Amino acid sequence: MSLQSLISELNEQQKQAATTDAQHSLVLAGAGCGKTKTIVARAAYLISQGVPASQIQILTFTRRAAHEIVTRVEQYLGDQAKGLRASTFHTFCIYLLRRNRQAFGLEQFSIIDRDDQLLMFRLLRGKGRDSVLPKAAQLADIYSFARNTQSKLSDAIVRILPDAIDYKEEIKSVMQAYESRKQARGFLDYDDILAIVAAHLQASEQLCQWVAKLSPIFLVDEMQDTNPLQWSLLSPLLAKIQLFCVGDDAQSIYGFRGADFKNIHQFTTHVPDATVFRLEHNYRSTQGILDVSNWLLKSSPIHYDKQLTAHRQVQSVPILHIFANEFEEAHWIATDLKQRHEEQQAEYADHMILVRSSYAARHVESALIKMSIPYRFIGGTKLLEAAHVKDLLSVLRVVVNSTDDIAWMRFLTLWDGIGDVGASKITTALLAQNDLMACCDYLEQHVTKIPASVVLAMKQLTVLETEVVACLSIAFEVMAPQLEKNYHNQDWQRRAKDVELVKQLAAKHNHVATFLEEYILEPVSISEVQQATSQDHVTIITIHSAKGTEQKVCYVPHLSVGQYPHARAQGDFDAVEEERRVLYVALTRAQNELILTKHQFVQWSIDQVDEQGRKISQYFLNDLPTALVDIQIHQRE
Repeated sequence: MSLQSLISELNEQQKQAATTDAQHSLVLAGAGCGKTKTIVARAAYLISQGVPASQIQILTFTRRAAHEIVTRVEQYLGDQAKGLRASTFHTFCIYLLRRNRQAFGLEQFSIIDRDDQLLMFRLLRGKGRDSVLPKAAQLADIYSFARNTQSKLSDAIVRILPDAIDYKEEIKSVMQAYESRKQARGFLDYDDILAIVAAHLQASEQLCQWVAKLSPIFLVDEMQDTNPLQWSLLSPLLAKIQLFCVGDDAQSIYGFRGADFKNIHQFTTHVPDATVFRLEHNYRSTQGILDVSNWLLKSSPIHYDKQLTAHRQVQSVPILHIFANEFEEAHWIATDLKQRHEEQQAEYADHMILVRSSYAARHVESALIKMSIPYRFIGGTKLLEAAHVKDLLSVLRVVVNSTDDIAWMRFLTLWDGIGDVGASKITTALLAQNDLMACCDYLEQHVTKIPASVVLAMKQLTVLETEVVACLSIAFEVMAPQLEKNYHNQDWQRRAKDVELVKQLAAKHNHVATFLEEYILEPVSISEVQQATSQDHVTIITIHSAKGTEQKVCYVPHLSVGQYPHARAQGDFDAVEEERRVLYVALTRAQNELILTKHQFVQWSIDQVDEQGRKISQYFLNDLPTALVDIQIHQRE
């Protein structure tokens, strides 16, 4: 393969975008319109024009996407592409912080994850104040939303937990205590990683020049998912870099995390000299599937100005099946899958079921199990967020940083006879020690509830920090008996197998610290690291995990009143329109067949109008033209 073969594969719209001479560009790419191919072509084109690969920084939202882009560029350019960097926003910022700590006002620091955050908030809010303060998870959500959207605390409370607004001052004091605790311990949470870099870039022309010299060209994938904090990282650099952004405003579905699709809708306001390209030639779906997707967007008061046309000439009309209840709906989906597999010899792997959440999938999962249909679920717990894995990693964390009080708390409370209060006292004593060896000596002398073999293993780990797999093996060997005891009623055999997957990840790293840092920043799903098997199975996937995926046959269940948009969004224009985009993402995953199901015979709900005169849809399928779908009503006999 070569650059010429890549360019020859592009259509005219893609080619114009990939080879533009504009300093700043925005590529509005419809679903299935070759967004990744275009960003790959852009990187390859720039390198072929003499730009050193190491001067191009690609920013994505997942490690998987970053790896895919670099791999594809290397396929076309070979060694010429060596040094090309692609990473998430967080990983890029960590790269900057590690290269130049002093410039960002940092000395040593440790990164804490969501669980660590929750433990800190739980300790800070106290146990006796449940009637006043929100739960730890709610406090963390409010805090993170405020920082990512760069909004006032009161605005974040109203958005995340409006009932708590009366306790704004109490919440504020907890937030301040959380900030102080982090600073004293040298902890950085996810939001700090971005916020520190953004603040220093906005304050220092010299620092902007340093970053622009490192990476004069930025290619940003999934621009619609950026939030105000991420945009504040890019905006101070605009005069010094070349910016090429790709995204789809109709696939912005992460507002609950602070993502703001206005970053793409108002791009030309933020970057007045930007050139805008549109990709509307769809290579994934049939025109029948696209007709329903186009109709859904056109029904919105927001002007997406998007009309996708199919490259493929295959014809198919989506089918809408209507049932009396969700049990019959789930039973029919399982039966249909079974028939396709047995009568048409269709592979289960060619079928995908798109759901809102693991809870929404419960009836479908039950029906599949009853019919012995193999399936996998994507969108649940991430591998390194699983409790038993985090228990194991707590040992490695204290090896890397013996002042990590959160890791000590997790490690200590694993052992029989050590509760929160006891662990807190022991942790305080451990933090007074000089290093990990001194901590181990203290444990040997004062904490008899921890086996001597475990403390001895911790001493071993201090000299094996560059042997990550060996560290994991030693830690697991001495901790397995206690972990098995703790999880004996929670499928320990399956959990134990996860350690082998963790070792696969660890094998890619040459230091425990870098291993922990990378996967705390972006935990990977079990499905990403499991070795490929030949098992033929149906995929159930949450829509928020489904972007970038596609399948020959897609089922979208529960298209009922109160589900699309969800009841909790009704009355809120922005929330309802994000729900519309969620459904759009689901519809546009299908290649050949789109099967819609609902479990209420009633098909309508009266729309509302907000104070600005905008229509707020109560049910997206109210006005679905019957010509676009084949409707099949399943009446009970």
